Amino acid sequence: MRPSLSVCALFLAASTLVACASSLDKARVARNAHDDVRAEQYLRKSMASDPEDRAAAQKELASLKFAQAQAKAKQDPAAAEKLVRESLTLAPGDEKAVDLLGRVIAAQGRLDEAIGVLGEGEQGKPCDMCKRYLSVLLLERADKREAAKDFEGARADYSRATDLIPDAATALAVARISEQLGDFEGMTRAVELAVPLIRADDSAAQNEFLGIRERTVLAAAGRGDVTLADRWLNFFPPGAGGDGWYVLQLRLAQELYRQKKVDVAIGRARHMLGPTHTDTLPANRKTEFQRFLADIYRLQGVGFLREGKLVEADDNFRMAMEFAPTDDKIKLLRALAIAGNKEIGRAIQVVNALPKETKGHAEVLAILESMQVADRLADGDVEGAKAALARAQAASAETPEVHVAMAEMLVITPAAGITKGIVRQLKKSGIVKYPNDEVNRYGEALSELAWAREQARGLGEGYLFRGPGIDARMANLDRQLRAFYPFPVEFNADSTAILKIRFKSGAAGEVGVKTDEGEQAVRVPAGSEGAEVVLRQPGLTYFRINGKVSSFVTEPYTRVTIDL
Repeated sequence: MRPSLSVCALFLAASTLVACASSLDKARVARNAHDDVRAEQYLRKSMASDPEDRAAAQKELASLKFAQAQAKAKQDPAAAEKLVRESLTLAPGDEKAVDLLGRVIAAQGRLDEAIGVLGEGEQGKPCDMCKRYLSVLLLERADKREAAKDFEGARADYSRATDLIPDAATALAVARISEQLGDFEGMTRAVELAVPLIRADDSAAQNEFLGIRERTVLAAAGRGDVTLADRWLNFFPPGAGGDGWYVLQLRLAQELYRQKKVDVAIGRARHMLGPTHTDTLPANRKTEFQRFLADIYRLQGVGFLREGKLVEADDNFRMAMEFAPTDDKIKLLRALAIAGNKEIGRAIQVVNALPKETKGHAEVLAILESMQVADRLADGDVEGAKAALARAQAASAETPEVHVAMAEMLVITPAAGITKGIVRQLKKSGIVKYPNDEVNRYGEALSELAWAREQARGLGEGYLFRGPGIDARMANLDRQLRAFYPFPVEFNADSTAILKIRFKSGAAGEVGVKTDEGEQAVRVPAGSEGAEVVLRQPGLTYFRINGKVSSFVTEPYTRVTIDL
């Protein structure tokens, strides 16, 4: 049977369409058949000979090259690079192609070049699709630079990465590097960016923040930069409050106190104990702040006590007791303030009412009894003074104030073995002009003062238990004695007298030193610190220099420097 006319017509039409298909159409057919070679041939032919299809053909060829590059990216990044560059030649600025080019270049180990490709973009800005991988590469390079101690380069990469993809860890890395560079302001700005990015479930970022904050606050405190310290203490990402925050507040207050910014330190500590933090301050930190304030007020009170400022001393002791009401040491100190107000008897009653095992109990009792020595002597009650001194020595003989009281007693005690003849001899040739011809134990008194000063220095400025106005008391007694007894005196632990003889001119010479033991020649070298001689039986001593004789009463437990 012959085909109908209509069937023949349709066959003829289909044949005509195939014969008349464009190069672009043929390329599409080939690509659908996965024949990339023929597809590329037809696309290039279309670009060369079909003006109407040129743009579409160029775009499809770029897509073809990109797809080929994608397929080879993992196994053969070098071949993929060549293909994607061809794609970009055909479709410049295509974001997917730029991103892929950066990836395959990086896969070949050319990190700097990959960062350059991904970061160029239009107007020097990376394309939106490129930002994430560019950030990854910047972090990789930043890590390498940080390990190589190229901190400026590392910070630049970390900063650029966090600008592209805001991230807490990256912002904290900028802060960490800024710390290495000593740029505290840059570090602070970086943390300001990091804080809102730190999540409640990001313990790593939280811990890094806490470490940086602690170092920064303490460093700022060490420089006295309270403003910067507070700025950091006001950062509150998740996990930043609680006990650790209060610990830093305490350490800051302690550092301010160490820098003698006492009022600022007190103000901060009192604020922590105020109503703002009543519900959040941990109990153990509350105790530490209270102890800190009690110690400050107590030490201030001790300072005022030494200066004889009794009202100020008592005020500070009272405030100390507000923060440490069960501290019996503060009660001992208040007893000293009471005694300074001429109520020694009442002060002794206060001390006796406290447990004897309280630290400082014996020392304070000794101080109070030593104060009675001065009062009894002022009233002319020598026997009462001796009894008070004995009680002071029994309580704590090595307390500096007891030695001061001993010095006060020695000043009125005649030196041993002094006769009228010795007094006459001293008036003629003595190198000390004794007041009213009273040859008392002035040298020993000065020795006791020297011991008291040395003992006080050994105890340190932080030692609590010192008598009211004791420094002035020592200075006044020393000044009275120096008015007629000009020679330096040091404490000598033995009952001998040690003389250190010097010539004022610094010249060499020989001195004859005569006592009841006999006479000995002492050679003093030129320019020396002097020559020493030990007298086992102190008493009237003669110095003979070139026929000239001088006299002096040596005393036990003294080491006296004599300039002749």
